Amino acid sequence: MTFPILEFTFVLQKIRNTFLKFMYIYNKTQAVWLVLFLLFAIAPGWCQPVLPQKAAGDSIGFDADEVVYHVQTRRVELTGNATLRYRDLQLKAGHITYDQNTRHVTARALPDSTGAKTVGPPQFTRGSEKISGEYMVYDLDTERGSVRDGRASHQRKHYRGAHIALDGQKALNALNLSLSTCDRDHVHYDFLCKNVRILQDDKAIGRSVTFRIGPIPIFWVPFFVFPVKRGRQSGLLTPGVGSNSRDGIFVHNVGYYFAPSEYWDATVKSTLRERGGFLLESRFAYARRNRFSGSMDIGYDHDTSGDGTAHNWRFNLQHQQRINATTNIRGSGQFSTSTNFDRRNSNNLYRYLNRQLRSSFSFDKRWTESGRSIDGSLTYYRDLRAKNNSFQGFPRLSFRQNRRRIFGGNEPTSVTGPWYRAFYYGFSSTLSNNFARNPDPVPNTERVSIQNRVTVNSQHRPLGWLDLTPGFNFGEEFIYSDTDSTTRRTSYNAALSSGTTLYGIFQPQIGRLRGIRHRFQPRLNFNYNQSGSIFQGKMGFGGNRRWDDARRSINFNIGNTFELKTQRDDDVRRFTLATLNLSTGYVFDAPRQKWRPLRTSASLKPDRRVDVRIAMTHTLYDSTGQRALLHPRLQNLTITSNFRFSGGQGGRGNMVIQSALPDRYDPGYDDGYDAGYGGGYRGRYGADFGFERDLYSDFGGASQPWRFNLSHYIAMRRFGNTTSKTSWIKADIGI
Repeated sequence: MTFPILEFTFVLQKIRNTFLKFMYIYNKTQAVWLVLFLLFAIAPGWCQPVLPQKAAGDSIGFDADEVVYHVQTRRVELTGNATLRYRDLQLKAGHITYDQNTRHVTARALPDSTGAKTVGPPQFTRGSEKISGEYMVYDLDTERGSVRDGRASHQRKHYRGAHIALDGQKALNALNLSLSTCDRDHVHYDFLCKNVRILQDDKAIGRSVTFRIGPIPIFWVPFFVFPVKRGRQSGLLTPGVGSNSRDGIFVHNVGYYFAPSEYWDATVKSTLRERGGFLLESRFAYARRNRFSGSMDIGYDHDTSGDGTAHNWRFNLQHQQRINATTNIRGSGQFSTSTNFDRRNSNNLYRYLNRQLRSSFSFDKRWTESGRSIDGSLTYYRDLRAKNNSFQGFPRLSFRQNRRRIFGGNEPTSVTGPWYRAFYYGFSSTLSNNFARNPDPVPNTERVSIQNRVTVNSQHRPLGWLDLTPGFNFGEEFIYSDTDSTTRRTSYNAALSSGTTLYGIFQPQIGRLRGIRHRFQPRLNFNYNQSGSIFQGKMGFGGNRRWDDARRSINFNIGNTFELKTQRDDDVRRFTLATLNLSTGYVFDAPRQKWRPLRTSASLKPDRRVDVRIAMTHTLYDSTGQRALLHPRLQNLTITSNFRFSGGQGGRGNMVIQSALPDRYDPGYDDGYDAGYGGGYRGRYGADFGFERDLYSDFGGASQPWRFNLSHYIAMRRFGNTTSKTSWIKADIGI
């Protein structure tokens, strides 16, 4: 970006001021003559009066590869990746010209190597409007503009017009406008309007409307109204045209959307095929906030692609309702008379590949005070390919009791209360009935199960500083199945966890450092697990019991955290400088190597811009499998380093012009552009950039944000006698 005239003006100003001060000291008479000379020689060109400025919200911001300010004509030219911002307006183009006198903005594309103007076509954004074109003119005061060969998109509708005129904030007019849902450069179908007026967030009114498939006109109407309002509203749907090898040319989405209420709406649409019949679809949806919602979909396929005519139906429904604050019901169903309905009529990949129909009903109820809840469901699947019926959870009932105190009700636990009030329990039970009805010769299956689980745990501090947490889990499942010989499964788990937290505090008072705190957290966990199964018998009674081997283990964990406190004036900051954690364990029932690997993790974050993390795994056995607790062997090492820097720097990267208030209007002024339809803006407004008072006051305080990220990763992994290493460095800069 260059500012040749601006920099030259700034240099002259500084030289003039310094020289005047020097001459005033030594010779007042000569100083008077020099002042008069400078006023008459320099002031007419560059020393214009500074007019009252607008608020910061009315400033014009722009940037480009090259910026040139023409002092005499008071125009700013932006060339190469040009961007201009004003209020909620943003304009991007290859070349932008801003006239301060008229407050007119013109934008155009730059020529490419062949001479065609295709580099940086103008792109205009104002609020929700987005328009692009070949050439553009806009008046910042009247908010009127003109676009040649314009294009716009709104709610999946695409507009193309030979000439589009922006009429204030609420409307735009267009000549020879093409409207379509096809986003291709050469649209397959569209509505061609000779003259159209688009009201923002309301409707588009077109005159002499022709519906075309490619270049071929299909039908014509004298006028048509297209809805462009945001949100739900009744109206005709926008049809689309397509083709495939099966149906030939087809027109889809021909129908009507009816939204008479905020609580429900309905849609009826059709698909007309060149061959293969037609498809009718309807959808009825309803909803009331925090009460209920649902929908019903009906599809009818009139299929003439075969030897005869087939009439296929599909019906889907779903409903969910909130009975009260703690009770809900939900239901859904899918029904079809054809196994290929979705494969023939859906473009959705999941529905095309899905070969199942699913219907379900469920309810749930909870009691918040006691922490209890119950839910039930019925689920049915129909496999269209295998033609079998599967009932999964038909029914399925579940009861759950959340964590609750065994003694003492729900009163808060007192620190000095009896120890037995710190015991809690939880319970859950689930009944599930699953069966399938298969076509011959595949046999039917049936499985009924009842799962129960009980948990008991507690937390104590016997010495005031030692945490002691015992826990016990018991689970059991009763099974009736015609395919599984196991009729009962049982599992036990007992755990005892103990630990404490020790603090070390140092107050060095060095520089801004006010304190260092070390948090040391050792912890020990003991676990006992055992499970068993019963074979044969009835629902777990009778039969043969077999116990699995018990597993006993003990785990050791040590955590270290180093925290700093700094102070600068009244700004106090606390942050974590580093962490160091180690863990290992011992498995009593392991056949060979009973000691678990030693895992180490560490982090260092001296500043928010620096973050280093280390992870290591050591085996406590040597290469021959012998125990070596004092000489652990490194197996894995990972080091990740991240350095992040960001900021903003003042300079000439972004230039902001504080525009003056309009002071006069000249209806006789013509800027030389008249497109014949909303163009030809006439008017002159007095304005001033005010560069003379302080050249950098307009753009020197602007900030150009930047960021720089540098990441380094190194990893080492050892497998037996083989060692692999990985390392990479990544850097990125954003401006």
